[in-house]
Amino acid sequence: MYLLVADIGGTRARFRLLEPEGSGSHTRFESSWPSAQFDSLTTAVQHCLEQLSLADRSRIESLWLAVAGPVADGRVQFSNLPWDADTTPLRSQFSMAEVHLVNDLEALAWGIPALTCEQVVKLQAVEPDDGPRLVISSGTGLGMAALVGHGDQMRALGTEGGHCDLAPVTERQIELLRYLQRDHAHVSYERALSGQGLAMLYDFVRGQVNSPLPADMVEDEHWPAAVTRLALVRHDPVALEAVSLFTKLLGSFAGNAALQWLPTGGIFLAGGVTAGLQRALEDGDFLQAFTAKGRMRPVLERIPVAIVTAPEPGLEGISRLALRHQRNR
Repeated sequence: MYLLVADIGGTRARFRLLEPEGSGSHTRFESSWPSAQFDSLTTAVQHCLEQLSLADRSRIESLWLAVAGPVADGRVQFSNLPWDADTTPLRSQFSMAEVHLVNDLEALAWGIPALTCEQVVKLQAVEPDDGPRLVISSGTGLGMAALVGHGDQMRALGTEGGHCDLAPVTERQIELLRYLQRDHAHVSYERALSGQGLAMLYDFVRGQVNSPLPADMVEDEHWPAAVTRLALVRHDPVALEAVSLFTKLLGSFAGNAALQWLPTGGIFLAGGVTAGLQRALEDGDFLQAFTAKGRMRPVLERIPVAIVTAPEPGLEGISRLALRHQRNR
């Protein structure tokens, strides 16, 4: 029997059809579509099923969905999409023996042990031990999950850490907090450390220096990519400061999380925005902010930090979790 797995984020809905083979699997189908193309999770799954042959559809036994939101009792309310979902009606509608909803960062964490040396870029090259591993992903939103234990005792723990209060540590960041408080009753790290957050940081800096909007930004539909291009290709000073604010805030956020989890197995930075800013994250500002915790600096200097460069780590993670579940039944 086959497994249909998916990583459903605020931007993309990625699907993969797996045929288990021994201790591994064969991918029979893989594709992705913009999440905004669908009005619900059910519609997205139905669209994927329609791309498959009748023979393949008839052999699907389980549906595993990594979803961008907190999961409780088989239900999810998406954080960055106007969707909710429940495993019971999904099981009935699609005639599946099993339907599983898993927090997307928890699923991403399951993929960490499979990463090769070529799929990570080390920012702090420290030898990891058997301690917890922490995943921080910046994309449509900001997410975090931990991976604890090893082998059959390994567990992934999803969190909503991206919604912690934004904690500024410089005068510029305090100005940013006040700027955000004009429009938001609660200002979380996600407000700044996400795709829309990067665009907002650009607007904040531009307003501070009264800089006009570049002509090619007006029609650009994807501002995070545009800000990145302006900073890293054209060296636009406004975009450069926005990116610098982003990397320092991400470093501070990761350092706070590291003090809470002591992830001596490593911190892994993932997500589309993180990938786009790889060059900026390597320039030193991130690590300086990460370790700037006073007398705790030596503790943080002993924690490995790396950027994940694998193309679909979330989809790989939910695939590994689904196969693991099937083997252990």
